[in-house]
Amino acid sequence: MNIWLKNGTVFDPANGIEGEKMDIFISGGKIVDEIKTESEATKIIDASDKAVMPGGIDVHSHVATYGLNLTRFTLGFPTVNEIGYAYARMGYTYVNEPLMTLNTANYVHHELTSIPVVDTSAFLVLSLYDVDKEIREGNKDAVKDLILFLLDLTKSIGVKIYDARVKYAKRGFFYRDVGEKKCLNFFYKIIESVGEKLPQIQLRTYPELLDENPDILCGFCLAHIASGMDNEERYETAMRILKKGGAVDLGIFCTSPRENIDMRIGYDVPVGGKNNFNSVDIGLEQPLIFSKVKEKKIEDIRAYYSQKFALEALEYLNSCLISFSTDSPNGCLFSSYPKIFAGLLNSGNRKELMNKEFLPDIEYSLYELATITRTNPAKQLCLRNKGHLGTGADADIAIYDIDGDTRAEEFEKRLSSCEYLLKGGEVVIYKGGLNRDRVRKKRFYFEVGEKEVEGAKERQREVIERICNRRSFRAEHLKVDECFMGAGASEGV
Repeated sequence: MNIWLKNGTVFDPANGIEGEKMDIFISGGKIVDEIKTESEATKIIDASDKAVMPGGIDVHSHVATYGLNLTRFTLGFPTVNEIGYAYARMGYTYVNEPLMTLNTANYVHHELTSIPVVDTSAFLVLSLYDVDKEIREGNKDAVKDLILFLLDLTKSIGVKIYDARVKYAKRGFFYRDVGEKKCLNFFYKIIESVGEKLPQIQLRTYPELLDENPDILCGFCLAHIASGMDNEERYETAMRILKKGGAVDLGIFCTSPRENIDMRIGYDVPVGGKNNFNSVDIGLEQPLIFSKVKEKKIEDIRAYYSQKFALEALEYLNSCLISFSTDSPNGCLFSSYPKIFAGLLNSGNRKELMNKEFLPDIEYSLYELATITRTNPAKQLCLRNKGHLGTGADADIAIYDIDGDTRAEEFEKRLSSCEYLLKGGEVVIYKGGLNRDRVRKKRFYFEVGEKEVEGAKERQREVIERICNRRSFRAEHLKVDECFMGAGASEGV
């Protein structure tokens, strides 16, 4: 289908387009330079007085974590269909699952395949317990090779460290625990030595992590950084990371009603009550806990620091890779994004998020909102054809009924239900309603060369066998089945 999108007010930070009225041409699911005459267009969309952006990209949202099926019955988590359609209505065309392990990779990809409309990917979480020997001995080459092999085995778009330390529960264990400092320095040296041969390593942010050296932390991407901010000192460490040009996703906490979902995913066992949590072993050092209990006081502190940080981070938006997230559902469920966006765009919309008197009087523009929800997430995930509206980009385009005269109180409503959503040049949302419930989607992953994979496998055969033996599986049994990947899955990465 050839589509001529006319007279839109375009916000495309990747190409420096800030509210310029212009036309966009689409052919074969891609953005092209022009369609010469209106007769060549199969469809003409009038976007006059409407905001036009690339499709939204959620860099960090738990949509396929192992154990979520159980929480759908016990904690009311959305189904896979509800996830895809909710993202589409908000103008999103891509979501990245941040918590896939070697044990759960096939399950996670199966879940991602089942989510309609949006393109997907996943981070592989490394178990440092698997490589504690290499960390102690400083064997960087072995771990670098292992990461390449596991990226290919699990078809991951990147790697993440969930806990930057190795702790042993058994008393009298021969090895001592391995602390954050040693682990971080070890992986920092890997990053320095390999450059772009590996994707940037993600770190789950927890409070103790922000006690470490900001210069070292800047070598990683800090996921949901607000989760580590529980006092003024750690908040200042997070700000220093921005000043040094670090990469973060925000992980905003919201204390307003959460669409009847009030859930946490992590290691902590909730205190008090009965049947408030589910425990699931996903192959990390500890079982994963899905909990519906929270400490209100702690949540209020995190909400304050996270929202203050998101506003003050605006000063560094041109020098840092800052992406939006709420670590959904930990900060709040993804369906609450429009409420948060409305608060970022206009201070009058902050009363349900946090007492606005305590927050800086800073407001985002639509251009800056597009930067943290489109441009920067695409860069963080190394998606060349996503997050922008330049020639050759995938025709993933969100059109919102927002112009210069839109009332501030209308922002949440308009951002909750986009006027149009184009996914690969197909109209998925029309005037806020679902126009197509199925559309071609892709799976994205970091593509490692076949020779590089085989070389890494040969060099680290002993390490791989040790890791697989611990799980009682051969590597080929842990490999993600090709049936989940689909045609063109690695395109653009």
